[in-house]
Amino acid sequence: MRMKRKTTFRLAAAALAMTQLFTAAASAAFTNGFSWSYPVGEGLTYTRTEGKNTAGVQRANVLTYEPNTGVSPVMVYAGDTVYGSKATITNAVKYLQNQGKTVIGGTNADFFVMSSGVPIGLVIDKGTLISSDAWQYAVGFKKDGTAVIGRPTMGIRITGASGSCSVSYFNKTRTTAGAYLLDRSYDEATHFAAKGSYIVLEREDSTPVKAGGSVKLKVVSKGTGSSSFAIGENQMVLTKSDGANVPSWVDFPVGEEVTLSITAADPAWSEVEYAVGGKLLIDDGTVTTSGIDAASSRRARSAIGVKSDGTVVLYEIDGNQSSVSTGLTAAELGEELKELGCVRALCLDGGGSSAMALRQPGASETSLISSPSDGSQRACANYIFFTANTPSDGVTAHAVLTPSYRYILPGASTWFSIKGADASYGPAEAPADLVFEVSNDMGTVEGQTFTAGQKSGSATITASNGSVSGSMNVCVTGDVQSIALQSGGRSISSVSVKPGQSVDLDALGYHLGQKMASADTAFTWTVSGGIGSVDEKGVFTAGSSMASGTLTCSYGNTRASIPVNVGMGDPQDASFVSTFEDGLGGFTASEGVSLSRVTDYTSVARGTGSLKALWDGESADGFTLSVSPADVADMNYLTLWARSENTHGTLTAVFTDAEGNELTAPLSAATVNGWKQLTAPVPEGAVQFTGLHFEKSSSGLSHSALLLDQIVLTAHHAVTNSDCPAVHLNSTAVTVDAGAKATISGTATMENGKYPVRAANITVKVDGKTQSGAAAMNGSSLTVTTGALAAGTHTVTIDVSDDAGSRTRVCATVTAGSAANAFADTASHWARGYASLLNTRGIMKGEGKGGSMYFYPDRNLTRKEFAVTMARTLGLDTSSADVSAFADSDSIPSWAAGAVNAVAKAGFMTGESRGGVMYFNPDADITRAEVMTVIGRLLPRGYAAASLNYRDASAIPSWAAEHVKTCVSAGIIGGYTDGTLLPLGRITRGEIAKVLALL
Repeated sequence: MRMKRKTTFRLAAAALAMTQLFTAAASAAFTNGFSWSYPVGEGLTYTRTEGKNTAGVQRANVLTYEPNTGVSPVMVYAGDTVYGSKATITNAVKYLQNQGKTVIGGTNADFFVMSSGVPIGLVIDKGTLISSDAWQYAVGFKKDGTAVIGRPTMGIRITGASGSCSVSYFNKTRTTAGAYLLDRSYDEATHFAAKGSYIVLEREDSTPVKAGGSVKLKVVSKGTGSSSFAIGENQMVLTKSDGANVPSWVDFPVGEEVTLSITAADPAWSEVEYAVGGKLLIDDGTVTTSGIDAASSRRARSAIGVKSDGTVVLYEIDGNQSSVSTGLTAAELGEELKELGCVRALCLDGGGSSAMALRQPGASETSLISSPSDGSQRACANYIFFTANTPSDGVTAHAVLTPSYRYILPGASTWFSIKGADASYGPAEAPADLVFEVSNDMGTVEGQTFTAGQKSGSATITASNGSVSGSMNVCVTGDVQSIALQSGGRSISSVSVKPGQSVDLDALGYHLGQKMASADTAFTWTVSGGIGSVDEKGVFTAGSSMASGTLTCSYGNTRASIPVNVGMGDPQDASFVSTFEDGLGGFTASEGVSLSRVTDYTSVARGTGSLKALWDGESADGFTLSVSPADVADMNYLTLWARSENTHGTLTAVFTDAEGNELTAPLSAATVNGWKQLTAPVPEGAVQFTGLHFEKSSSGLSHSALLLDQIVLTAHHAVTNSDCPAVHLNSTAVTVDAGAKATISGTATMENGKYPVRAANITVKVDGKTQSGAAAMNGSSLTVTTGALAAGTHTVTIDVSDDAGSRTRVCATVTAGSAANAFADTASHWARGYASLLNTRGIMKGEGKGGSMYFYPDRNLTRKEFAVTMARTLGLDTSSADVSAFADSDSIPSWAAGAVNAVAKAGFMTGESRGGVMYFNPDADITRAEVMTVIGRLLPRGYAAASLNYRDASAIPSWAAEHVKTCVSAGIIGGYTDGTLLPLGRITRGEIAKVLALL
């Protein structure tokens, strides 16, 4: 189809890009492929061929050269010597450019010794023999660009009065294979590594070393040895290794004049300007792979061939990359070159050495166009390049069109660039006023965008302005062989989003490993698993709840599926008016009401403190509590815990609007003797929460009270969830080096797993001391980082609360390096680390015996010992030793009296009442139920009441049941492997050491 105006024109042959869709019949190795060609120099055409064979995707680069004087083939080895002069193809291009050459394109050439870079076969540079053929095949180029492929079989001899010595190798690294001749083209030194004999020859003339030529020389020294030595500027070294079989060896004396002569069986090699070696691949139209390295393996390969009309074909195929190109066997490579018309061909070095560089038409730089199988360019011994002899004049002679995508889905579009090229295909100004034509009505052009129609096939887009012309080829195909998904320009293999979140996905179709021009609407998008929805453009929108499923993008029978996880969203905005963990939370009360913060276990709903308002419920009907104004502009709900004593009533939340007018909202239920969570909506127009009003609903007593706890404002919903945070650690036993920090990771969620917990609601204690800022949250992921830890055992407790004040507690033990054992009897005991830690903290001591300290970890703990350890753990004042309140005070030793007084005064250990008299029972072994009761009174309120499914749960005393549930839920004490809890069993010193260490 022609755009702009109906104008007929003929494209110049040099400007016409050629294209071909071919099948198996057209190529021995490729099927269902695509090929396109365009001129890159005078008589030089580049072809890209892409397809498949039974091994997978294939991609080949071909330069076809018709010998002419405008473009010449050259060989380069990127240095002055063959030893150590390896270079990447990019650096080889630069080497030629530095010599004033305009490099159009080329590929790697001969096989070489990896360690030294010395090529295996022939090297001729500007007619000079640089390195002999070593009985290998070679390709040579004459001055007119014509190529010679064959086996040079050059004869090299040194002849003098003493005789004639046959030289096996010229400028190859010496071995025992024969006689060697070295000059400065080899290197500046001999690089001998084994013993041998050598004769140093000095040039008598400056005649170059050439096939069919000779050089006059004179013996200047000789010797034996294994050391490398310098080769003089005008010197040659005739040498052989000890053990080499050289029947013709002549021990020329110093001073004798000799002649170096070089002959070639085929005189054509005397006319060669440049030559490199290779392995025979095609001989007189027959493929042969004998002698080719790894001939049967598919790999990247390079080759050069000659057609019957003299046309030269330089071929490179990528390999060892399943998504780019698999590569060919040597036999497949030969068949490819035969299909291209070659009657003789050489296999060049392959694998990681294979590479091709090209100057695109209109470009100034020559760059790599292949994909090296090593992942980067390999430095090789030598290269074959084509160079331009006609200088660029910058006058536009060709239009160069290059599509962004070579493969296009029906109905999709690709932008293409337009550049100008001069007569030698160098850079020139881009042509203007071009008219476009699309072959076979395959699509349309608008501006510089080609949009394919619905037909599949090859499309040629041509452009002309009457003076210059050019074309490009694209393949319109629905053969999508694979699909990849992206978002924001980055490849993705999964999607994780929050409820309601949207993600814009892009589908990329691939054909023959190449990205296709496509549109998201050309694909079919589906989701499964109740995760949300996806529209025809690939925009996925998550549903309103957590779910896991799959998103699938398909085209025909090809599809790509990725897992999708709709996870938790961010926690709602919340403002904690007060949790009463420290002070009165900014509350004041109306006249006649006394406010205090109470911490008694039974007076707290959540945490460790609550607000208690004492008032006269007999003479007053109610009262008001005022608080420092809290902003509620973005809040919609108020939630709090409340209970009343001796007088029931109702609570009303008080707010103000922007003008200061009072707004009220009743709480959801009346207060009762037990704790109840109440809620109220924030009134429309409210901007501040200012307090609460209590109104009694029944007769009251003079000593009435209202208790409040955990007052919070939230944005989206009231926090009335009954569950506790779900906290899971990846490991509860961590090992680090002494002096290092420990990192403990896991997850922490709240409200039935819908939201991550707030980092601010996580309290971390290391060895019983609070460590601020130790916890961090990233989504649901929890990370706790300690400070530097000294050698020994350490405990980390992580207490997590949600917005309702419900709590979960987890613990981890950290071993930092190794520390000396504190007690003689705990070296192999499971409680060793805990005992040493509590000893370091001054909580539990041992007993001295025979110069050693003993902990007695398996001995039962008495009540007096427990009182002492608890007083030390809590830091209680033990200065008063008054224990007269207990009838058995005489049985309480002086070292325990202060602690007994302290724990009794604090209400943690009250003793036993018998006959109206209190007994402490200091020498009695303390039971597990008693320990859990004491510790349960110490813990914050809000832990879940664990289900006690132990075999002996019925043995738990009623007075201990609530505290046992709390301790089990908080992970303080657990059951045994036999399913029992043993609530009335004794607790050992080792067991209590662990319990106290994890508090």
